[in-house]
Amino acid sequence: MFRNDPYWYGFVPVDSQGTALAALALGVVILAIGLKAAEPLLRLHFLIARPLLAPTPEQTLAQRVDRLTETRHEAVDTAASELRRIERDLHDGAQARLVAMGMNLGTIEALIEKDPAQAKKMLAMARESSAEALTELRDLVRGIHPPVLAERGLGDAVKALALRLPVATEVTVELPGRAEASVESAAYFAVSEALTNAVKHAGGDRIWVDLHHGEGMLRISVTDNGGGGARIGSGSGLSGIERRLGTFDGVLAVSSPAGGPTMVTMELPCALS
Repeated sequence: MFRNDPYWYGFVPVDSQGTALAALALGVVILAIGLKAAEPLLRLHFLIARPLLAPTPEQTLAQRVDRLTETRHEAVDTAASELRRIERDLHDGAQARLVAMGMNLGTIEALIEKDPAQAKKMLAMARESSAEALTELRDLVRGIHPPVLAERGLGDAVKALALRLPVATEVTVELPGRAEASVESAAYFAVSEALTNAVKHAGGDRIWVDLHHGEGMLRISVTDNGGGGARIGSGSGLSGIERRLGTFDGVLAVSSPAGGPTMVTMELPCALS
């Protein structure tokens, strides 16, 4: 039962069943207009707000220069650290084995007539040391620039990398050509780091890698069915990937809700030949 003083809905006084139906019709009309006009109004809002809030082209360029300068410095520091690591690995690994093998060969030369049996044993040891030194050198070269990457390209190099993982990994490649060697190298080691993180920390039993190129961008995604919770933070492997990609004006995005799955997406601007 309606009271004498009406309740106004818009410009409709609701004081009877008839005016209530009129207010309902007005509400339906307003809803329909709102649904129809929402998208154009939102676009208009963006068009007005963007020039007022977004940085100017000069500011955008300055920010990009600052970012590239920062990533270049980080790349130089990373390269210097990598060179020190290579020097240390050579000194402590292959070089030490080769020196020991040379000393053993000198001893064998002195024993070959006096004690042939002992010389034979030391020859076997020298052969074993040479095989171990060769393995270490191959691993070192693979860490600098894998031969399969230079010979067969990024797609096959990532497939070869996936075969060595303890977790089942599916690789999908849609690359009609090859990028520059430096871009391929950066992408390869970024994927390698992402796969290492997934194996060590995700706790899943399957990984998917997708590589494709479109609109001038090399896009790579590494997805696992682990527990999630991955974050880009200081000192993490993901931060290293971000710095590596930043050297080439690339970007990294991580989606990793609690409970998984985790998707690491990388984009590098490049052209394929």
